Amino acid sequence: MRTLCAPLFAFVLSFSSLAVGAGHEFANLADAKRVHGELLALDFIHRSGEFRADDGVLTRFFMPPYAIMKYRGVEADLREVPLGTQMTFVMLPDADGKLTQLVTTDDGQPADAAQLKKFREFTEKRGIAGWIDKTDGSTVTLTFFSGDPVAFQTAYGELLAVGKGGKLCVANDELRTWNPGVDGEGCSITEVNKVPTECFGSSGVQITVKVSNMLEGFRRGRVVRVFLTGWKVQDQFYGESLMGYGFGRMLNQELVENVAKEYPEQFPFRTDYSNAKLPWYQLKEGVKPPPFSEHVVFGELVEADVKNGGGQFLAELGGEKVGFTLTKPHAIKYLGADVRFEQLPKGQRYRFHLYQDEKGAFTRVSFISDEFSHCSANATTARITAVNGKRLHIAWQLPLVKDYNGDMQRPEDIGSAILAVGDATRVWKGDQQVKLADVKAGDVVLFNRTGELPGRPSSCADLWIGEETHKMVTEKLRKPVAGKK
Repeated sequence: MRTLCAPLFAFVLSFSSLAVGAGHEFANLADAKRVHGELLALDFIHRSGEFRADDGVLTRFFMPPYAIMKYRGVEADLREVPLGTQMTFVMLPDADGKLTQLVTTDDGQPADAAQLKKFREFTEKRGIAGWIDKTDGSTVTLTFFSGDPVAFQTAYGELLAVGKGGKLCVANDELRTWNPGVDGEGCSITEVNKVPTECFGSSGVQITVKVSNMLEGFRRGRVVRVFLTGWKVQDQFYGESLMGYGFGRMLNQELVENVAKEYPEQFPFRTDYSNAKLPWYQLKEGVKPPPFSEHVVFGELVEADVKNGGGQFLAELGGEKVGFTLTKPHAIKYLGADVRFEQLPKGQRYRFHLYQDEKGAFTRVSFISDEFSHCSANATTARITAVNGKRLHIAWQLPLVKDYNGDMQRPEDIGSAILAVGDATRVWKGDQQVKLADVKAGDVVLFNRTGELPGRPSSCADLWIGEETHKMVTEKLRKPVAGKK
């Protein structure tokens, strides 16, 4: 499994189709399923999200490297597509046969020139993406990605010609670069070829370039970005870049380079990100398990046997009941504080770190954390952008960070989501419970919610307004624990 963490829709997907350099094939749309629904959440950085189909079923998706959303009839980055948009989602199955791969979307609108211009400007700040077909000596052959080959040729055809140049930069399968100034090589185009465009994702343009040095990331199947002649070579913005070069240390650990995903050979066991053919790590008495050895599952806690140190939760989406026992030692986080098992409210969604028992079933839990705690640990808060009846539109934001000049800057939002609220939602501000009607655009919030289960959509259980409130509830919960003997 692969954990796509961060925002509201943190969840688990099959990792086997997400390995670095996996696939290297464009999508045959004849094999795709078209599902109409409403866009509910987006993770701009990990190129993932969720939509609710017209039949009420929630689908969580990730996008392969070549995939591209369309909005107003043209290509669009995830940041440019508003939540609540009704559209058709073109889906392909992953390696486990589940429809989790979003290839493209269709909102049925005519082509909008202003939107296309916005997408081109967005792309040129980051470099056009493609993957490597082969390397030979000091040359690299690559095919560019595009959801509209004709528009691609119109925009970049003159720059993609023999004798032209640019900078070839290493990226990952989320199209994120490390540091283009260093993790890239100047290149000159020696050959341009047309390639088939019957499969979605191919621009129809393949080039061969000559470089002075072959970087580690220049391997068949790997993703690259190319800054063409005249384009400014620059880092992606803080949070999107895999390095965050020139800024303060990244506090959100889900945005830094994921070594289990990018360098799987360093791990002698299976992880949620790679090494599907290896066995999972087995817990050893008195030995702290290594990083990335856990299998993360999200679910709603329904039973807690405090005396025997175990319980049951309902796994998200499928609703399967999972029985578990707590390992010794274990850790539990609630509202940002270390708590005892009996302090966890039932009927809420938690993150469970699981290990196999002697029968190979994932029943041993070493760590439980609620969404409030997880966001707090990763220095991430939600900003209310709109209040629409029983739905709150939120944007996920990072804290202020010191830039190259020593000035404090607010990074760009890293995701967005629609949060369902209702009569059962409790709202807190300071040490007082307030009304849901008191929530307004601009409020900075953290929240906990129920799990997404068959026939019962997730909804907000508790919502805390303001960073001072967040600190207050955590400190209040810590006091009895700190005083425990």
